[in-house]
Amino acid sequence: MKIINKKYAYYNVSKINNFLELIELHLKTKPLDTAFSYHLEGQTINKTYQDVYNDVINLTSYFYQNYKNKHIALMGENSYNYLICFLAIILSGNTSVLVDKDLNQEELLKNLKTSDTKIIYYSPTYCSYIKDLKLKSFSLDDTPKFINSGHKKPCKIKVDENKEAAIFFTSGTTGPNKAVVLSQKNIMSDIYGASSLYEPHGSVVSFLPFHHAFGLITGALKPYYYGAPTFLNKSLKHLIADFQEIKPETIFVVPAFLELFYKQIWKNARTQHQEKILKASLKISNGLLKINFDLRRKIFKKILNQFGGNLHYIICGGAYLDPKYVTWFRSLGLEVLNGYGITECSPVVSVNRPHHFKDGSLGQICKDVNVKIIEEEICVQGPNVMLGYYQDKKATKEVLIDGYFHTGDLGYLDNDGFLFITGRKKNIIILSNGENISPEVIESVLLKDKGVCEAIINMQNNHLVAHIYPTEEYLNDQEYFDNLIYEYNKKQPKNHQIAYVILRNKEFIKNNNGKIMRNKINEGEKG
Repeated sequence: MKIINKKYAYYNVSKINNFLELIELHLKTKPLDTAFSYHLEGQTINKTYQDVYNDVINLTSYFYQNYKNKHIALMGENSYNYLICFLAIILSGNTSVLVDKDLNQEELLKNLKTSDTKIIYYSPTYCSYIKDLKLKSFSLDDTPKFINSGHKKPCKIKVDENKEAAIFFTSGTTGPNKAVVLSQKNIMSDIYGASSLYEPHGSVVSFLPFHHAFGLITGALKPYYYGAPTFLNKSLKHLIADFQEIKPETIFVVPAFLELFYKQIWKNARTQHQEKILKASLKISNGLLKINFDLRRKIFKKILNQFGGNLHYIICGGAYLDPKYVTWFRSLGLEVLNGYGITECSPVVSVNRPHHFKDGSLGQICKDVNVKIIEEEICVQGPNVMLGYYQDKKATKEVLIDGYFHTGDLGYLDNDGFLFITGRKKNIIILSNGENISPEVIESVLLKDKGVCEAIINMQNNHLVAHIYPTEEYLNDQEYFDNLIYEYNKKQPKNHQIAYVILRNKEFIKNNNGKIMRNKINEGEKG
């Protein structure tokens, strides 16, 4: 069987504009099919499309009775209660504010102040300190009671799809978090545009955190829109067990998970003394593919069974992904579809397709989205672009210019319409001669080396410096990396050469989306 890779038309999918239309979408065709499932007290709970509709409508009445035009925060692990509260808060005319469950007290209060929020629904499992704060706080565990309360006093839902609906906080890898305001129309246009490029044909396991737009909108709401049964993973420690139970066809990840899966597969092979067998199997499998024999799912059945045995597609976004992972997982029979998104664009802008992809690219542009390269910067126009940053007109004006959102990412579109990213505008290094260098370009070269696990380039005392976290085999081998830099420099002009390398004894500090915090790269270096 030959791997197909050629251009084909967008999928023809339903265009809807708000969350009421979303929860009504499957009521006529499959009201009793499972929409979401999750574990509760050792049992698997299934919620049908009719259940979701009823719960959201009743919960909307509860919020409508108690709040008018309020900002209401949600904080906790991924759960069904969290998800339907998100929808109901918005449909009741209020605004959902999504905050990270792992924030400390000071960081939480800062986010709530930034977003003008004084009401919070939280998970006692993770956020026990909230009850000690001067906030109107309620447990998400009590959601069934709120649903019952709303059921007793139904309200008529009035939808304004253009008003502020949700506030997500940016990852803040190079500066403070910003409060991104999205409307229902923003979110639904993103769901429509991305679904025109990809649709699953089996179950989904959703495990990326819901306080990120990618985790909530792409990992949970899009599968609902597709009509794909989605399991809500509550804790990563149960993830492999959940894969084996649910047998997903699709999962949504950030690069950190792919790297983790990759390391674990090799670790298991070494532990079982099968490393040589795995290497030989990969070579044989790739050789057979070249003559149109696809035996990947037979050869690597044991590995694929760890993911449930039915996994075919891994949608990846949120940070830079080394193309080597795309080709390596393809050798196993798993297609990694890398994409590009940013919270301010609700969030997806582009993604590779199952049968139309380019390794190293970020895929094709979503339907109804226009991407323009302005002075090497990726700029986006479309109904998915945010309303703005909450109560920050200055910051909003800096990025919304002439109808385009300036992402701050540098890149280009090739002749086939594939998007490529070359770096981050804020990360640009200006050399003493005035020349600009994108550190990500150098980092991508170093990351191809077998001894490099993570790499960051920055400027120190007018010299380019490589900060490297080695792979396990090369943790204490300074000479190896000195030679690596020597070989790299031989191919570079003098101004582009790396002065020296600094090794780390632990990984770079990352945010919850798996992105390296560049402003903290000196932490964890060897003395």
